[in-house]
Amino acid sequence: MVQKGAGGTPRGGSHDGDDRRPPRRESPEVYRRRRIMAALAAGVLLVLVAVGVVQAVASMLGSDEPEPTPAAASPAPSAAPTTPEPFADFTPRPDPDASATASSTASASARPEEPVEECGSELLVRASTDRDTYTQDAEPVLVLTLENTGEDPCRVDAGTSQMVYEVSSGSDSVFDSRHCQAGSEDREVTVEPEQELSARLTWNGARSAEGCPADGEQAMPGYYRLVVSLGERSSEPAPFVLE
Repeated sequence: MVQKGAGGTPRGGSHDGDDRRPPRRESPEVYRRRRIMAALAAGVLLVLVAVGVVQAVASMLGSDEPEPTPAAASPAPSAAPTTPEPFADFTPRPDPDASATASSTASASARPEEPVEECGSELLVRASTDRDTYTQDAEPVLVLTLENTGEDPCRVDAGTSQMVYEVSSGSDSVFDSRHCQAGSEDREVTVEPEQELSARLTWNGARSAEGCPADGEQAMPGYYRLVVSLGERSSEPAPFVLE
Protein backbone atom coordinates (compact mmCIF):
# COMPACT_ATOMS: atom_id res chain seq x y z
CA MET A 1 0.00 0.00 0.00
CA VAL A 2 1.41 3.17 -1.08
CA GLN A 3 1.56 5.97 1.27
CA LYS A 4 0.66 9.32 0.16
CA GLY A 5 2.54 12.14 1.55
CA ALA A 6 1.33 15.62 1.49
CA GLY A 7 2.75 17.53 -1.33
CA GLY A 8 4.71 14.52 -2.53
CA THR A 9 5.50 13.91 -6.17
CA PRO A 10 5.50 10.44 -7.51
CA ARG A 11 8.91 9.22 -8.86
CA GLY A 12 9.30 8.58 -12.45
CA GLY A 13 6.81 11.35 -13.33
CA SER A 14 7.22 13.52 -16.44
CA HIS A 15 9.43 16.70 -16.15
CA ASP A 16 9.08 17.83 -19.84
CA GLY A 17 7.88 21.27 -18.88
CA ASP A 18 10.89 21.88 -16.71
CA ASP A 19 13.76 20.46 -19.03
CA ARG A 20 13.11 22.52 -22.37
CA ARG A 21 15.64 25.34 -22.87
CA PRO A 22 15.46 28.19 -25.55
CA PRO A 23 17.75 27.72 -28.69
CA ARG A 24 21.25 29.31 -28.43
CA ARG A 25 21.64 32.52 -30.49
CA GLU A 26 24.81 33.15 -32.53
CA SER A 27 26.96 36.16 -31.76
CA PRO A 28 26.87 39.28 -34.06
CA GLU A 29 30.50 38.64 -35.09
CA VAL A 30 29.52 35.29 -36.62
CA TYR A 31 26.70 36.92 -38.64
CA ARG A 32 29.07 39.59 -39.88
CA ARG A 33 31.62 37.07 -41.13
CA ARG A 34 28.91 35.13 -42.94
CA ARG A 35 27.66 38.27 -44.69
CA ILE A 36 31.22 39.14 -45.81
CA MET A 37 31.79 35.65 -47.21
CA ALA A 38 28.46 35.73 -49.03
CA ALA A 39 29.29 39.16 -50.55
CA LEU A 40 32.72 37.95 -51.71
CA ALA A 41 31.27 34.89 -53.31
CA ALA A 42 28.66 37.00 -55.14
CA GLY A 43 31.39 39.44 -56.37
CA VAL A 44 33.56 36.62 -57.74
CA LEU A 45 30.58 35.18 -59.53
CA LEU A 46 29.76 38.55 -61.14
CA VAL A 47 33.37 38.96 -62.34
CA LEU A 48 33.39 35.52 -63.92
CA VAL A 49 30.12 36.22 -65.68
CA ALA A 50 31.41 39.59 -67.01
CA VAL A 51 34.61 38.03 -68.33
CA GLY A 52 32.69 35.36 -70.13
CA VAL A 53 30.37 37.92 -71.76
CA VAL A 54 33.32 40.05 -72.96
CA GLN A 55 35.08 37.05 -74.49
CA ALA A 56 31.92 35.96 -76.25
CA VAL A 57 31.36 39.43 -77.77
CA ALA A 58 35.02 39.68 -78.86
CA SER A 59 34.88 36.32 -80.58
CA MET A 60 31.69 37.32 -82.38
CA LEU A 61 33.17 40.60 -83.63
CA GLY A 62 36.51 39.10 -84.60
CA SER A 63 34.94 36.40 -86.70
CA ASP A 64 33.87 38.98 -89.35
CA GLU A 65 37.35 40.54 -89.83
CA PRO A 66 39.69 38.89 -92.36
CA GLU A 67 42.80 37.42 -90.93
CA PRO A 68 45.83 39.59 -91.65
CA THR A 69 47.92 38.31 -94.51
CA PRO A 70 51.64 38.36 -93.78
CA ALA A 71 53.41 40.88 -95.99
CA ALA A 72 55.56 39.34 -98.62
CA ALA A 73 59.22 40.04 -98.14
CA SER A 74 60.34 42.68 -100.63
CA PRO A 75 63.22 41.54 -102.79
CA ALA A 76 66.56 43.07 -101.96
CA PRO A 77 67.44 45.85 -104.43
CA SER A 78 70.03 44.75 -106.88
CA ALA A 79 73.00 46.97 -107.46
CA ALA A 80 72.66 49.05 -110.62
CA PRO A 81 75.25 48.17 -113.20
CA THR A 82 77.94 50.78 -113.37
CA THR A 83 78.98 52.05 -116.76
CA PRO A 84 81.33 54.84 -117.71
CA GLU A 85 78.61 56.17 -120.04
CA PRO A 86 75.35 56.45 -118.05
CA PHE A 87 73.38 57.46 -121.17
CA ALA A 88 74.84 54.83 -123.49
CA ASP A 89 71.44 53.12 -123.86
CA PHE A 90 69.43 56.35 -123.94
CA THR A 91 67.43 56.87 -127.12
CA PRO A 92 66.11 60.42 -127.49
CA ARG A 93 62.56 60.97 -128.58
CA PRO A 94 62.47 62.03 -132.25
CA ASP A 95 61.84 65.72 -132.69
CA PRO A 96 59.22 66.42 -135.38
CA ASP A 97 60.91 69.73 -136.12
CA ALA A 98 64.38 68.21 -136.38
CA SER A 99 64.22 67.71 -140.13
CA ALA A 100 62.90 71.21 -140.67
CA THR A 101 65.60 72.66 -138.45
CA ALA A 102 68.29 70.65 -140.19
CA SER A 103 67.07 71.70 -143.62
CA SER A 104 66.86 75.35 -142.61
CA THR A 105 70.36 75.16 -141.13
CA ALA A 106 71.67 73.56 -144.29
CA SER A 107 70.05 76.19 -146.48
CA ALA A 108 71.37 78.96 -144.22
CA SER A 109 74.90 77.57 -144.43
CA ALA A 110 74.56 77.20 -148.15
CA ARG A 111 73.74 80.89 -148.55
CA PRO A 112 76.81 83.07 -148.94
CA GLU A 113 77.61 85.21 -145.92
CA GLU A 114 76.90 88.88 -146.22
CA PRO A 115 80.09 90.87 -146.76
CA VAL A 116 81.40 92.69 -143.70
CA GLU A 117 82.42 96.25 -144.26
CA GLU A 118 85.79 97.59 -143.26
CA CYS A 119 86.03 99.25 -139.87
CA GLY A 120 85.78 103.01 -139.84
CA SER A 121 85.76 105.54 -137.06
CA GLU A 122 83.77 103.14 -134.84
CA LEU A 123 86.96 101.10 -134.28
CA LEU A 124 88.95 102.51 -131.36
CA VAL A 125 92.60 101.81 -130.55
CA ARG A 126 93.71 102.05 -126.91
CA ALA A 127 97.15 101.89 -125.26
CA SER A 128 97.81 100.54 -121.76
CA THR A 129 100.42 98.78 -119.60
CA ASP A 130 100.00 95.95 -117.12
CA ARG A 131 101.30 98.21 -114.31
CA ASP A 132 101.53 101.89 -113.57
CA THR A 133 105.02 101.70 -112.04
CA TYR A 134 107.94 99.36 -112.74
CA THR A 135 111.02 98.65 -110.63
CA GLN A 136 114.46 98.58 -112.23
CA ASP A 137 114.44 94.81 -112.88
CA ALA A 138 110.82 94.63 -114.17
CA GLU A 139 109.96 94.51 -117.87
CA PRO A 140 106.91 96.59 -118.90
CA VAL A 141 104.15 94.84 -120.86
CA LEU A 142 102.79 97.12 -123.59
CA VAL A 143 99.16 96.47 -124.62
CA LEU A 144 97.31 97.41 -127.83
CA THR A 145 93.52 97.01 -127.64
CA LEU A 146 90.91 97.24 -130.41
CA GLU A 147 87.25 97.94 -129.59
CA ASN A 148 84.29 98.04 -131.96
CA THR A 149 81.96 100.74 -130.67
CA GLY A 150 79.56 100.42 -133.62
CA GLU A 151 76.35 98.42 -133.97
CA ASP A 152 77.59 96.16 -136.79
CA PRO A 153 80.61 93.89 -137.16
CA CYS A 154 83.49 95.23 -139.19
CA ARG A 155 86.75 93.85 -140.56
CA VAL A 156 90.26 95.19 -140.19
CA ASP A 157 93.86 94.12 -140.84
CA ALA A 158 95.15 93.43 -137.33
CA GLY A 159 98.40 91.74 -138.31
CA THR A 160 101.80 92.59 -136.88
CA SER A 161 102.56 94.49 -140.07
CA GLN A 162 100.06 97.12 -138.95
CA MET A 163 100.96 97.30 -135.22
CA VAL A 164 103.35 99.87 -133.77
CA TYR A 165 104.38 100.40 -130.11
CA GLU A 166 106.20 103.65 -129.31
CA VAL A 167 107.62 104.69 -125.92
CA SER A 168 108.80 108.23 -125.38
CA SER A 169 109.83 110.54 -122.57
CA GLY A 170 109.03 114.13 -123.40
CA SER A 171 110.36 114.72 -126.93
CA ASP A 172 112.82 111.81 -126.64
CA SER A 173 111.82 108.65 -128.56
CA VAL A 174 113.03 105.80 -126.38
CA PHE A 175 111.58 102.68 -128.03
CA ASP A 176 109.91 101.91 -131.38
CA SER A 177 108.77 98.33 -132.10
CA ARG A 178 109.50 98.75 -135.84
CA HIS A 179 113.24 99.06 -135.15
CA CYS A 180 113.66 95.46 -133.99
CA GLN A 181 110.69 93.70 -135.61
CA ALA A 182 112.01 90.42 -136.97
CA GLY A 183 109.02 89.68 -139.20
CA SER A 184 105.53 90.89 -139.91
CA GLU A 185 102.33 89.52 -141.37
CA ASP A 186 98.87 90.66 -142.41
CA ARG A 187 95.88 89.25 -140.59
CA GLU A 188 92.33 90.32 -141.37
CA VAL A 189 89.91 89.86 -138.50
CA THR A 190 86.22 90.60 -137.91
CA VAL A 191 85.44 92.58 -134.79
CA GLU A 192 81.92 92.15 -133.41
CA PRO A 193 80.02 95.04 -131.81
CA GLU A 194 81.37 95.85 -128.31
CA GLN A 195 84.11 93.25 -128.78
CA GLU A 196 87.66 93.95 -127.63
CA LEU A 197 90.83 92.38 -129.05
CA SER A 198 94.23 92.85 -127.38
CA ALA A 199 97.86 92.28 -128.40
CA ARG A 200 100.75 92.40 -125.91
CA LEU A 201 104.43 93.17 -126.32
CA THR A 202 107.04 92.82 -123.54
CA TRP A 203 109.68 95.55 -123.59
CA ASN A 204 113.06 94.78 -122.02
CA GLY A 205 113.58 98.45 -121.13
CA ALA A 206 116.43 99.02 -123.62
CA ARG A 207 116.53 101.99 -125.99
CA SER A 208 115.99 101.09 -129.65
CA ALA A 209 117.34 102.61 -132.88
CA GLU A 210 117.31 101.95 -136.63
CA GLY A 211 118.93 98.61 -137.35
CA CYS A 212 118.26 97.40 -133.80
CA PRO A 213 121.80 97.65 -132.36
CA ALA A 214 122.52 95.11 -129.64
CA ASP A 215 124.22 97.59 -127.33
CA GLY A 216 121.17 99.71 -126.65
CA GLU A 217 121.33 101.49 -123.33
CA GLN A 218 118.75 100.88 -120.64
CA ALA A 219 116.12 103.56 -120.26
CA MET A 220 116.69 105.85 -117.28
CA PRO A 221 114.19 106.08 -114.41
CA GLY A 222 111.48 108.60 -115.10
CA TYR A 223 108.05 109.23 -116.59
CA TYR A 224 107.17 107.66 -119.93
CA ARG A 225 104.28 107.51 -122.38
CA LEU A 226 103.09 104.68 -124.59
CA VAL A 227 101.32 105.28 -127.91
CA VAL A 228 100.12 102.35 -130.04
CA SER A 229 98.94 102.36 -133.65
CA LEU A 230 97.13 100.03 -136.02
CA GLY A 231 97.64 101.22 -139.55
CA GLU A 232 96.54 104.84 -139.61
CA ARG A 233 94.69 104.61 -136.27
CA SER A 234 96.61 105.81 -133.21
CA SER A 235 95.74 105.79 -129.49
CA GLU A 236 95.92 108.39 -126.81
CA PRO A 237 99.16 108.20 -124.78
CA ALA A 238 99.16 105.96 -121.69
CA PRO A 239 101.59 107.12 -118.94
CA PHE A 240 103.75 104.85 -116.75
CA VAL A 241 106.83 105.18 -114.55
CA LEU A 242 110.23 103.49 -114.51
CA GLU A 243 111.90 103.58 -111.10
